Amino acid sequence: MISQLIRKIILCAVTFGFVIPTVASAQSGIFSGDLSATAAVKSDYRHRGVSKTNNDFAVQGSLDWFSDSGVYTGIWASNVSDFKGSDVESNIYLGYTTEVDGFIYDIGATAYIYPGGDNANYFETYGSVGLDFGLLTSSVGIAYIFSNDNIGDDNLYFYNDTRATIPNTPFSVDLHLGYEDGAFGNNKLDWKIGTSVTFDQFELGVAYIDTNKAGRRSGSGVMFSAEVFF
Repeated sequence: MISQLIRKIILCAVTFGFVIPTVASAQSGIFSGDLSATAAVKSDYRHRGVSKTNNDFAVQGSLDWFSDSGVYTGIWASNVSDFKGSDVESNIYLGYTTEVDGFIYDIGATAYIYPGGDNANYFETYGSVGLDFGLLTSSVGIAYIFSNDNIGDDNLYFYNDTRATIPNTPFSVDLHLGYEDGAFGNNKLDWKIGTSVTFDQFELGVAYIDTNKAGRRSGSGVMFSAEVFF
């Protein structure tokens, strides 16, 4: 298992290596912004309530660039459990976020890329609106995948994400509720209740995740995570 995780880390690092020069070049050009990165280890990779690592460990990482104008782009990668012949998932995304009259708007698109997979890649658009109350933030959103040859039917996902910070502590409580219908879900509900503690550049978390669907990958489970921010 350890050797497999190391191999995933190398694959993710190689992927990031291709995007770093592009992002850095954009940052030093006519646009100004911030570059950030994350690395994480999780006891499971749950995507909308369903495990994509067959309830096994995941090594994940991201590289993001945020423009002062609100435009952002980035890449995220994780190991997966043999999705159409691929054992790596990469998400490349581009979006725009802004705040108007206290409401936070976010729109964008994500390319899901599975290197070595057989007709596995697809494209998703998303949008959300949220409110920041200081110690409490909450947003509702929608993600949509157009029907295509790789996944068949279209796919629709509605969700709510809420985070509450406990005053004068490094602890936060996270709530998630989602509804999916289409190629990846048939009237599927998923929910998550978790807590995390943040100190310096690190975050440790634990969450209970479940769906209304039976099965090993979609059944209830507890996920542990450790993440570092750069």
